[in-house]
Amino acid sequence: MADAPRPITGRCLCGAVTYSVDGKPVWQGACYCSNCQRQTATAFSVIVGVLSEVLTVEGSTLASYKTVSEGYESTTERRFCSACGSPIFSTIKAMPGVAFLKAGTIDDKSWIEPTVEIWTDSAPSWAPHFDNAARFARVPPAN
Repeated sequence: MADAPRPITGRCLCGAVTYSVDGKPVWQGACYCSNCQRQTATAFSVIVGVLSEVLTVEGSTLASYKTVSEGYESTTERRFCSACGSPIFSTIKAMPGVAFLKAGTIDDKSWIEPTVEIWTDSAPSWAPHFDNAARFARVPPAN
């Protein structure tokens, strides 16, 4: 697996919202929950977790929408560009201090390799999976 660039940079489709991460990713995976399916309009969302404290976001069109996590007592705040609709990142109340970047918004995606799949119980039968990823029916057990 290749190393992530430093900084990690990204943007929405129209470029009105940009971000920079001055740190290494702490998590890479795919989420198959029904909320991610609806947000991405496909079977899953590839996400890269970074520490919130090293994420800098700029742009006046950044908006948010909160959802209740599927079968899980937590909320997810989904940040997106209100001009073009691109999902940018999410934060989950149950995982404070981590922001989950939508991988498609990252400028250099060459290093991304999902190592975990979550909410696989919600995946449609036609959904692709990642060969080397650990799979969890819901979320990984807490350490």
